[in-house]
Amino acid sequence: MEKNKKKIIRIAGAALALLSLTVSLCKIKSNGKPVIAFYGLSEREANGIKEEIIRLTGNDYDFAMLGAQSTSHEKSAEKEFKKQMSETNPALVFVKSGKNIDNAISFAGKKTAIAPGKINEGEMTTSIRGGIIRDKTGVKAVPLLTDHLEIDIDMVAYRNSGMQQINSWEDIEEFANLQKKYVEFPIVFAGKDAALTLDILGALTEAISGEEVYHEAVQIINEHSGKKFNAPVVAKLLTEKNGDPLNQSVKYLAKLYKTNLLHPNTFSLSKDEVKAFARVRIAPIVIMSLDDHRDTDHNTISRFSTIYFPSKFPASRRKFTAPTIYAVPLTKKFGVHNLISRLTETKSEEKLSSATGLAPVLSHCRTPDKQADDVRYWIAGTDTPLSGLSNDTNLTKMQQAQLVAELATLITN
Repeated sequence: MEKNKKKIIRIAGAALALLSLTVSLCKIKSNGKPVIAFYGLSEREANGIKEEIIRLTGNDYDFAMLGAQSTSHEKSAEKEFKKQMSETNPALVFVKSGKNIDNAISFAGKKTAIAPGKINEGEMTTSIRGGIIRDKTGVKAVPLLTDHLEIDIDMVAYRNSGMQQINSWEDIEEFANLQKKYVEFPIVFAGKDAALTLDILGALTEAISGEEVYHEAVQIINEHSGKKFNAPVVAKLLTEKNGDPLNQSVKYLAKLYKTNLLHPNTFSLSKDEVKAFARVRIAPIVIMSLDDHRDTDHNTISRFSTIYFPSKFPASRRKFTAPTIYAVPLTKKFGVHNLISRLTETKSEEKLSSATGLAPVLSHCRTPDKQADDVRYWIAGTDTPLSGLSNDTNLTKMQQAQLVAELATLITN
């Protein structure tokens, strides 16, 4: 009787183990196919990558669009990410650089790294190659495309201004002051978008105070994220004293605001409203991402030329805010490694850049236009780019909005 009881227990245990394995495999293979996820990417970025994957592999994968929700009550962005990843259980995930790379790698098995030589890193620019995530087992995350935070100048207004160059913040202010003859508030950005605003403040901090100070801001925010997050306290820690990391960037935006160069409604302007301002020619200077640039009507954006955030630091000490899209393999199965390898080949990089409008990571492949080529060139001439405060910090969308509201008050009061 005792033997039969033990036998039944063993059979039941084996059945449960088999059921667990079956459930796990079902999660990995939705509808019989492995899942590829996109987390935190724009719809155009995800669709561009998806199109190239389908071209390379046919109908071999299912796709899932994931992203942090502004209404979420999670205490940290990490928890949001892990919750959605656990529900989807993808074989491969594409994420923006920053905290989400670490979060994604935490889902990878111990032996999921890509072997050295499998990806086309020899053709990548030096600054991008320095951003490949690897350990002793191999490559854990592969850069594929780069976004960029830029300043767009209306070239019709610039040519009419009589200025010969815009190479510094002083030049930008001079141009803006000249434009006040025609528009009331020459500088605009979509301050209602908390992630963009954080990235602008981070890019200003790098340009004015240097990379080390940028990382100090990241450290303060992350130390006070999660359950400890208190937006007024964090804003105070970032700005109160002259040596605090966002002190100078907040002061600079406050200066632009007080001299009527920055639009007074900046922190309530949406991206669509900013595009409308540019369309009707009342925004000669627009701060936006390359991704948003691509999402602007061609007849409007074709009037603009792009510059990077100027700085007194030499190029060798610059790190532009250029969030990079990475591919992170979470398994060795389903041809994931081979797919990533093919995505880093010249033809695929060209197609990815053309479909998304972002800059390729390879040195010599063709780009869809001068815009993408300029971004590649700028990044190649500097150090491995920064991901932006919105990506490097562990705040939910709601917490980002709360922090930006506090910083906006400091700028506008």
